[in-house]
Amino acid sequence: MNRHPYEGVEARVLTAYAEADFESALATLDDEGIRHPHQWERTAYWRSCLLARLGRPDEAVDNFRQALEAGAWWSPRLLELENDLDPLWHHPGYHPLLEEMERRRQSWAPPASGLLLGGSGGAAPFVGLHGRNQVFEVDAAHLLALAAGRWEIAIPESGQRIASDGPVWDDLDRCRQQVRSTATTLWGDRAFGAVGFSQGGRRALQLALGAGDDVPVAIAIAPMLRRTSELAEVVGSLRDPPWPLVLIVTGERDPAAAGVDTLATHLRDEGLDVRVRIEPDRGHEWIDPPPEWLQSAGDRVLAS
Repeated sequence: MNRHPYEGVEARVLTAYAEADFESALATLDDEGIRHPHQWERTAYWRSCLLARLGRPDEAVDNFRQALEAGAWWSPRLLELENDLDPLWHHPGYHPLLEEMERRRQSWAPPASGLLLGGSGGAAPFVGLHGRNQVFEVDAAHLLALAAGRWEIAIPESGQRIASDGPVWDDLDRCRQQVRSTATTLWGDRAFGAVGFSQGGRRALQLALGAGDDVPVAIAIAPMLRRTSELAEVVGSLRDPPWPLVLIVTGERDPAAAGVDTLATHLRDEGLDVRVRIEPDRGHEWIDPPPEWLQSAGDRVLAS
């Protein structure tokens, strides 16, 4: 499995956090974050969260201030929902930072978004979609590993943002437009598969369910289907046949596992070929689909 090095930092920080060992989590960021300068915004965000948890609000606010001066921003709504930052709400220096972040959010214009290409040229084409507010390079490493020796894959970084380093696929129409533009530029009018993780997995399902022969396969890894509205959005994407092959893998402990089961039942009742794999003792995380699924997916795209 190819993994981006920053994923190891994430894992160590989250393990310490889960054990309420916030000092160790902060030490990991301070010791290892400097080795990943491209992820400085993510590291800065986590540092402020941990400093607030540790009862050091002055340092947490100052850390946000320095990040803001360096060009970072986060949606105030994102920060409002972050329980770790609750101790900062009564800090006199925090709200001016939020006001500046909101100004930046409203005026932000996307630069050229990232696009990674990989896999085997001339093989079945796929578009890979990262998760919501994920480190793009981390999800891309997983997607590239899936394609290796099997498909040709294009992995666009969303032009939508919830933070300066937080790509999201919140607007479905803009997601569909970016995916279509990428596929048309690379492959003309050829059919292509859609594969994605978390929010990207949900969008992959929606793209395929409404596209007929154009997107004959959807592979959703831990798709974000926690809310009834998210489930309804996917079900509402279903159009007339021909229908895609739908492949979903998720963890038994993923909060979205119940939504996956509900969706699979509905789509099967409609007549779709839906395959689901629930991995025991796994949560909302990247899980590799079975190799035979990946081969079947490629064959289905080439046959379309």
